[in-house]
Amino acid sequence: MRILWNEMKKILTWKSLLLLLIINCILYFFLIDFYIKHFPNGRPALDSYRIGIEMIEKYGTSMNDEEFQDFRKVYEARVEEADRYLQTEKVAVSEGIDTYAKFNSYDWSSASKEAGELRDRLFFEEGTDLFWELQERNRLIGFYDGKKMYPSDITPAQKQRYEELAKEGIFGTYPEVAIRNFQDYITNVAVAILFSVVAVISPMILEDRTRHVVPLQYTSKKGRNVLKTKLLASFLSTLLVITSLLVIYLSLYSLNDTSVYFNVRINSFIGNESWYNPTFLQYILFTIGGIYLVGIAFGLAAMGFSTIVPNTLTLLGVQIPFVAGFLIFALNRIITFPMNMWFPKWQMPVFYGLLLLSSMFFVWYVNRREKKMDITI
Repeated sequence: MRILWNEMKKILTWKSLLLLLIINCILYFFLIDFYIKHFPNGRPALDSYRIGIEMIEKYGTSMNDEEFQDFRKVYEARVEEADRYLQTEKVAVSEGIDTYAKFNSYDWSSASKEAGELRDRLFFEEGTDLFWELQERNRLIGFYDGKKMYPSDITPAQKQRYEELAKEGIFGTYPEVAIRNFQDYITNVAVAILFSVVAVISPMILEDRTRHVVPLQYTSKKGRNVLKTKLLASFLSTLLVITSLLVIYLSLYSLNDTSVYFNVRINSFIGNESWYNPTFLQYILFTIGGIYLVGIAFGLAAMGFSTIVPNTLTLLGVQIPFVAGFLIFALNRIITFPMNMWFPKWQMPVFYGLLLLSSMFFVWYVNRREKKMDITI
């Protein structure tokens, strides 16, 4: 246990923790900060967020046709309110846009200066939410009216999934603003965690080798088996780094106040058709599990590479293609949209399985290689 603790202290030095802080500060301000400070991001995203909360509080986490008819009545009542508002505006009356229907279908590309000023004032100057809200409600109604329609250029498996969802009465009804924000946020958090793990774990064994500590370790029976302890220390340190960063980043995410959406099924969000149908909260937990698996895989790989390469430059040269390849080809598929119907259903379990198996194989290979070196020394 003492050796394990010492190995962990060699990983989590003040220098590595400082590097961890620098990496996360840079990536936070460049990639992550936007999704906290600017949520909901302007209009009509703010209206979408508010209407979604209203729908959940009034109708629950799913809506049937009867409940959506009530939603439609609310929209019609708000249209009547907009009609009364426009009829009090002299410019609207003179321009023939004294009802919301006329206002909405008006050719604004050839509008007069007075009409354009009226529109700008209604949307941007008076601070009224009515016309923004009507746009969003109309959009939601449009999606609901086309709920049984699906693209023609889809695979038989995707078509079958659409039919299953329709049969179960599951459609994209709720605004997607909350889940899209989380998907964008957690993607960038995963990038920050991945770079953090690789940066902290990579120098572990390489430093011992450059300081010629390894030959000294081979002078004792315990030293010849210390690689297993290093592997365990790497694993525990990776868990500690990932957990610490997730606690910080998820605490920041809680500021977005999306908990009211947590019990909504992910297929109930607009444009989020998926092979599986967990709740938003279950989806978040699944994504967190995916980050742990990816982080551990890259942490073990980083430690394994450091036992093979001769110097730091080579270590960076070996790892950069692996990290870049993951970010380009796999990040969206297994972190951002792991259950999305536009990727093959087999993709998620296969990718996670390959990550797990490759990590286990790499650990086995490094350990086997170390045993052979032990015999030759």
